[in-house]
Amino acid sequence: MRMAEQQSFDVETDVVVIGYGYAGAATAITAHDAGAEVVILEKMAQPGGNSRVSGGNCVIPRDSDEAVRGFTDYLDRLCFGTTPRPVLEALVTEARSLVKWAADLGGDLHIPEQLIVSGTYPRTIKGPGFPKVPGGRGNFDKYCIRGDADVPPSLRLWNLLSGNVAERSVQVRLGTAARDLLTDASGGVVGVVATAGGRQITIGARKGVVLTCGGFENDPELKWDYAPPKPLKFAGNPGNTGDGIRMAQRVGADLWHMTRTSTIVGFQAPEFEAAFGIFFPSDGFIYTDRAGNRYVDETGIELHEFYRVFSHFDAENVEFPRIPSWAIFNEQTRLAGPLTWNTSGYNRDLYRWSPDNAAEVERGWIVEAGSVEELAERLDMDASVVTATLTRYNAACADGQDAEFGRSAATLKPLAPPFYAIPLHPVVLNTQGGAKRDEQGRVIGTDGNPIPRLFSAGEFGSVWGYLYQGASNITECLVFGRIAGANAASAASV
Repeated sequence: MRMAEQQSFDVETDVVVIGYGYAGAATAITAHDAGAEVVILEKMAQPGGNSRVSGGNCVIPRDSDEAVRGFTDYLDRLCFGTTPRPVLEALVTEARSLVKWAADLGGDLHIPEQLIVSGTYPRTIKGPGFPKVPGGRGNFDKYCIRGDADVPPSLRLWNLLSGNVAERSVQVRLGTAARDLLTDASGGVVGVVATAGGRQITIGARKGVVLTCGGFENDPELKWDYAPPKPLKFAGNPGNTGDGIRMAQRVGADLWHMTRTSTIVGFQAPEFEAAFGIFFPSDGFIYTDRAGNRYVDETGIELHEFYRVFSHFDAENVEFPRIPSWAIFNEQTRLAGPLTWNTSGYNRDLYRWSPDNAAEVERGWIVEAGSVEELAERLDMDASVVTATLTRYNAACADGQDAEFGRSAATLKPLAPPFYAIPLHPVVLNTQGGAKRDEQGRVIGTDGNPIPRLFSAGEFGSVWGYLYQGASNITECLVFGRIAGANAASAASV
């Protein structure tokens, strides 16, 4: 924290937005339309953050009071009571207006026939991620922006929002990293210290600052301190390094949900900074730990909850024996389609995975073996362990019953040479932790009171207290971006 000296700034505006993804765009559009002058600061050379490479779907409750109550109850249960009810009510209630809001911006939020890619494992489903929790079924749907099928849903939504920001002539400063928040004598936030082109600048905020700068997926120190599985790779924006968390802490912000993540399973190619999410196009595969032992129903893990299975720790040997894991799969699965979605992830614009995975075998990313013995040798495993694992699994396929882990009979497909294998890591889509916020998008201090003129939206300080309902982070970006933008624009001028 720094005290503003005589409130003299290099640049002055009404509202400063730190971070330019969906939440930053929604904040800027709303604040501008409420009459505020807005400046967006984005540290990366390219805007969009995690948003433009996400799945692009958002959750919207159905249009009845009963659905709103039921869905709020469902989210409350997923958060285990760690998020105040009024915050969840604001999220759910305000989400009902997103279809109209998108239409006012020139877009069409609709319920797609399928989500991203169907028929892959882990499964992507239209309904609740946790269907046994009351309130999830029948109370919401997943939407995306209608458009060209060749354009990923996330990019369609980004084009809509960023286009509206440009139409409003909102000043966007790319390559400008916020470093600190400026406060007045009363502790209210009045501006930002940033660096751009090797030069330090100060930006004054007459009404407020909104933190929409994402999480800490690419900060090794914060991940080690808070994320259960270690190491934890990332699939999204390399610029998400927890900057906002440290800035907010220095002005007295309280933190919440720091150990919560949305984590999938993925592959870290040595040539790429971010990891690829791995989604099997067919069910002829298993997961094993580093020793070659199968440990889970591979088809029964909720898409975003892989941190749980990877967090298993062996205290005797002082290791995480499932990091990396290995996926062993058959020829039919290799030929069924690419092992990753080409519609999302930071690598989406950098590399096109081959349709039959042959290029990735050639690159050495996928191991190929003609026998169990060769497979064990190439994976540095004991051949007797791998043999026993495959024998038990193939026997389960023949019996139509997985006595070990309860995998459904319909997904039990035997594995025979040639074998293929790929190393797997826990891969975070986004972290959920950050500064605590209230239903008005205000950042809450350690004393339990809002920090004057400081707001937040999106992944930064997300509402998700424990389990995460898929596609809801984007809902949160849009809803709290609008809430924070409106409240920042109406805040008392400094």
